[in-house]
Amino acid sequence: MMKVSGDFYVKCKNCGYVTLVEADNLDYDTSVYERSMGEEIEYDFRGEICCEGCHSWIDFNIRGYEYPAGAFNFSDCDCNGGDFVDEPVAEMDYQFDEYYCDEAYDEYEKAEALLEYHREKIKKMSPREFEFFVADIFEKIGFSVKITQATRDGGRDIVATKSSPIPYTLIVECKHWGEKHKVDVSVVRSVYGVQMATQANQSVVVTSSKFTRDARKFAEEQKTLMTLWDIDDLLELIMR
Repeated sequence: MMKVSGDFYVKCKNCGYVTLVEADNLDYDTSVYERSMGEEIEYDFRGEICCEGCHSWIDFNIRGYEYPAGAFNFSDCDCNGGDFVDEPVAEMDYQFDEYYCDEAYDEYEKAEALLEYHREKIKKMSPREFEFFVADIFEKIGFSVKITQATRDGGRDIVATKSSPIPYTLIVECKHWGEKHKVDVSVVRSVYGVQMATQANQSVVVTSSKFTRDARKFAEEQKTLMTLWDIDDLLELIMR
């Protein structure tokens, strides 16, 4: 939610009389627009005053925009028949009770500690242990899994299948690398080639590190045929 940052003054263009406007007394409307990163919410605070000096009418609007919802984007304003002495702005209105704010921070710290615990646990796994760890995730989301032999995996560490509602096969390649060693596009291309050769429905490359920009771009070009999971995706799945 948004609010006008504080009270402000409007100066009449006709006679120069200055009027104080109390922000808490302003009415506002909201409009919602769908954009690429979700909803954009526009708050339109409006007011109208009669100048006490010359009795002419002055109207004004202060607009604030959340995009994506919950995040401040920008603010603007206009005034007809007068000028703002100092331009008012719309800002985010975070209304947290102190008790609940402390509780939320405690929960945040617990979640951060748990994430760090799992991150360290993954880091200490051997490559083979990492494959079994990933296989367990696919089992938990309803797949039957087969882990291939370590020396002859043919470009796929795990084959995950479902029989209903229609037969569906995933091939999964695991890369248990250090945080600074990103998985590049050559690895992703290679896995996609194995997917095409085996006619699997989808391929997933899973890493305990990150992917390069080119690797992500290549996977995105394949639409739903290919998915990449990095360390952050794994931690999110664990915390669900």
